[in-house]
Amino acid sequence: DMTLDYIFGYRGFDCRSNLHYLNDGADIVFHAAGAGIVEHLANGNQSFYLEHTDDIICLTVNQHPKFKNIVATGQIGATPAVNVWDASTKQTLSIIKGLHTKGVCAVNFSATGKLLLTVSIDDNHSIAVWRWQDGSKLASASGHTDRILVGEFRPDSDSQFVTVGAKHVKFWNLAGSELVGKKGVMTNAGQGTDDVKMQTMLSIAFGADNVTYTGAMSGDVYVWKENILNRLVPKAHNGPVFAMYTTLRDGLIVTGGKEKPSKDSGAVKLWDQEMKRCRAFQLETGHKIDVVRSVCRAKGKILVGTKESEIIEVGEKNGSTKNLMNGHSEGEMWGLAPHPTKPLFASSMIQRASVGSPARSIAYSQDGDTLAVGLKNGEFMVLVSATMKVWGKKRDRNKSISDL
Repeated sequence: DMTLDYIFGYRGFDCRSNLHYLNDGADIVFHAAGAGIVEHLANGNQSFYLEHTDDIICLTVNQHPKFKNIVATGQIGATPAVNVWDASTKQTLSIIKGLHTKGVCAVNFSATGKLLLTVSIDDNHSIAVWRWQDGSKLASASGHTDRILVGEFRPDSDSQFVTVGAKHVKFWNLAGSELVGKKGVMTNAGQGTDDVKMQTMLSIAFGADNVTYTGAMSGDVYVWKENILNRLVPKAHNGPVFAMYTTLRDGLIVTGGKEKPSKDSGAVKLWDQEMKRCRAFQLETGHKIDVVRSVCRAKGKILVGTKESEIIEVGEKNGSTKNLMNGHSEGEMWGLAPHPTKPLFASSMIQRASVGSPARSIAYSQDGDTLAVGLKNGEFMVLVSATMKVWGKKRDRNKSISDL
């Protein structure tokens, strides 16, 4: 019988904050398709949680010491489930379903680890708080008129949480069996006479004394005191701030965004507790623009997930980078070819080469020195395997080359 040994992939193109450290940075957990994946960094061995019935689109880890290695994952589908499972044993601890439809796009545990917040992509953009151990719902509500992207409990609370999304910031309180929400109140934030405009918010982090940080589409970070806008961190990133992570141990905040790599800036930044000073890190991906969708931090390391479905580990001390995964970005994989003699394989995007048109088929030469790639536009080209440089190309037809 065949057994699953390794998954080459990570869903980064349309998810966020879905890549986490476990066991003080010894392991990582993430997802691809319908699989929850736990990878041991020392040897690269993977183990899998395979109890979902459709693609996973969100993931979170319980931060409370009593619930070590407890993971929650939410899936897409008509009646989507949220599965709570043990990353060590892969045992299912709870399955929550019945309220949400279409898909669950965000999950988050409360401070004590006993409660779970879920956010849906249904028409009502519903939110709910559950006692996950017995699957009982404490409260639910319609969250917003437009899509909610992220919901997170305050790190010190079982009753207060924040949701953000399309032109949306809302501060919630769990009061018995009711969810009471307050909209973010816009002010001039010390910028002048006009109130700052609400933007689409993409990420959340927390500070002391009821301070909340939200990352905006513009690259700014909005700083809230309770539900009132207090100040801005202008251009925290040059593009959208897709991810933020609050380190419970020391209060430092990591942000990830869309950024053109430069000497003085980077797509990942580590900030002080008040988000007034930061250090930028280069990812060294070779892309003209880096787009970070997930960040996490543990023991001097920052774990980064990109829109291109790469997983990268950054060392805080010297800024070194280690590529842990090259997955496929958005789109279908059509071509797959094993090397004739080495434990390697080629696909249309795993080892990237820009071929100008979507690839539809791929094959190694008998000696493995070259790769032939058939394209959607009817061309085929030959690449040098070692460098992925184009050796030659020719147009064969007007339609896709589906096999060669």
